[in-house]
Amino acid sequence: MTSLDALEFDWSCGFARFEIAVWNPERIWFGEEEMAALAKALGRSVRQIRAHI
Repeated sequence: MTSLDALEFDWSCGFARFEIAVWNPERIWFGEEEMAALAKALGRSVRQIRAHI
């Protein structure tokens, strides 16, 4: 048995109670300015995790 902190993932991975999902196949990542604006609006640090579904 192990903890989630001990697992290693090939891509960024996250566990959260809140998500913002963007469904746009032409858009892969938010830019740095967009991420900074989103973090400021939410009052929290944010990070992008790309889902491959």
